[in-house]
Amino acid sequence: MKDTLYFIIDLFHYTLMGVLLVSLLHGMLAERFRYSAVLMCLQFLTVRQFFSHAGWAQQVIYGTDRVVKSSRQSILPIAVSLFATLAAGMLLYRRSRMKLPALVTAFYALAELVRFTFYPAAVWSINQASDYFIGRYIADGALGMDTFIQRVNTAECIWNLTITVLNAACLFLCIRWYKRFIKSGEAESGEAAVLFVPGLMGLLFTLMLRCILFYYSRELSGEANMGVHSLIEQYPELNLLIPVMSLLCIASILLSASMLDKLARENEMRQRAKLLWSSARELETYVQDMESVHLKIQGMKHDMKHHIADMNALLARMAAGDTKAGEEVRRYVDSMQDSLNELDLKFQTQNPVTDVVLGRYVRLAEQKKIAFSSDFIFPKHMGIDAFDLSVILNNGLDNAVEACEKEKEAPFISLHASRKGAMFFLTIENSFSGALHLKEGMPVSGKSGPGHGLGLKNIQNCAEKYYGRMEVQRKEGRFLLTVMLQGDASLQTGKE
Repeated sequence: MKDTLYFIIDLFHYTLMGVLLVSLLHGMLAERFRYSAVLMCLQFLTVRQFFSHAGWAQQVIYGTDRVVKSSRQSILPIAVSLFATLAAGMLLYRRSRMKLPALVTAFYALAELVRFTFYPAAVWSINQASDYFIGRYIADGALGMDTFIQRVNTAECIWNLTITVLNAACLFLCIRWYKRFIKSGEAESGEAAVLFVPGLMGLLFTLMLRCILFYYSRELSGEANMGVHSLIEQYPELNLLIPVMSLLCIASILLSASMLDKLARENEMRQRAKLLWSSARELETYVQDMESVHLKIQGMKHDMKHHIADMNALLARMAAGDTKAGEEVRRYVDSMQDSLNELDLKFQTQNPVTDVVLGRYVRLAEQKKIAFSSDFIFPKHMGIDAFDLSVILNNGLDNAVEACEKEKEAPFISLHASRKGAMFFLTIENSFSGALHLKEGMPVSGKSGPGHGLGLKNIQNCAEKYYGRMEVQRKEGRFLLTVMLQGDASLQTGKE
């Protein structure tokens, strides 16, 4: 009966632990299969129940009598369970190479640290219960032997169940707090280290305690019978130090996650500041371009009366029979046409901001003898800001022009835009014969100094602002930059 009750309690305990493990991983890592969470919980439950109740496994760990003679013997089941969880996580979750070890280590560390936080109080309470029943049985004979054994077993089961629920509740609170500060997706190496090191230190601390906490010996106080050497009984001050050290380790794990969250938010704010700074520069460039156009128009208006007077004089000479005056009129008209062409925007994108941006790069491409083509049309009724698009166009086209300057044969730039439902796709293609080196999905800039490598990051930030993404690739002497933006479907009430 007692073995059955302990089997049920352990089944309940390890099921709760498996559920808490899955709750930590859920949303943090992408599941590979439909039932990855269930399989992860089952593997944890199976491994722990196997070491707790499989007879031959207990013989391997504790000996033929299956009695725990030393606290260090409990290390093997925890170590095997830890590595089994890591192996299962690698199979059940995608993109988990960096983050999975940090999360699993943190889970096992928190579980062990919570246990040792209550360990001195748990030992004290079971000793008090044992002394109470022994005193009732031996001192006053109030209990018979059968009643004594029954009540001791009942008290022991209630004690185990209470400790199990208390540990699970505290572990749940720790995981809930920890998960508040951890973002989903794959972590970079630095972020994973910040999460991994405190968890590893806490786990090693609990393993050290298991190595030295207690052991049985026949040489205790000269007695022939087996006796227990308990570290806590020899050093009573550990009743306070062990919980305090455990709580400090728990705090370090939780604070490391909180610190990482603050650093991530600060980095996000810096990225937003860079994006705003880039948008401000684009706005300044746009204003300068418009001022240039305005000055040219004002200049033409100012000179128009002179042009009219000159044309009247030439026409009068033509009427008088001057044949050379006709050629002068033709050259004069061509000159005026060239001046007007400078004000003409070759690509009409249906937005003044993107008109000016494309106009600037068309002129730049002509100066550098780079073939330029575009079918870009501004995506109306999608809630996409024109200056965010100008950041993407300016940075993308600037990189394209820079790459084409290094090409010797027929450099070209092609800008293509398309729209599919609520999605807007923008592709910038240019000739590129160099090598493309990627780091975390981003090309590595060959230049040094401040400002280099920020262009593509600004594009990526703009894409993420609209829940999209940026991709780069090299194909047969071409470089392709693709940006996907997600518009607001509720604004799509008209047609472009």
